[in-house]
Amino acid sequence: LGVFGVLERAGALLLVANERRIGGRDTITWDLPGGGVEPGETLVEALVREMREEVSLEVEVQDLLFVSEGERRAAGRRIGVWRSFFFACAASEASAPRAGAEVLDARWFREEEARARFTAPYHGGFRRFLDSGRSLR
Repeated sequence: LGVFGVLERAGALLLVANERRIGGRDTITWDLPGGGVEPGETLVEALVREMREEVSLEVEVQDLLFVSEGERRAAGRRIGVWRSFFFACAASEASAPRAGAEVLDARWFREEEARARFTAPYHGGFRRFLDSGRSLR
């Protein structure tokens, strides 16, 4: 299970840079902040922790925006499934995100710029959400 925070300010989304291995090669991707749910955590607890660890922000987790799921495949076989929960978040306007030890960078991108950075195969769910025109809040 994964949880991801959609934090929007003045038409910009907060993204984090991560090192990933996609299609057999190492690359840097821009993602929404978030990560895995640890045993014994609720989704909200996991997202609050991940936002603190990745971008040094204390957030209020608000509405569940959508759920995305997919599968991991190897040699033509399914080897696992994943489910990610995406929540709207709020943080004090006075607080500035700082990249934590788990990410390479944290930056605000206008929605159009952010959308252009969602190129990894696992970004499909969020791209479809943005294309649906539903509110980020």
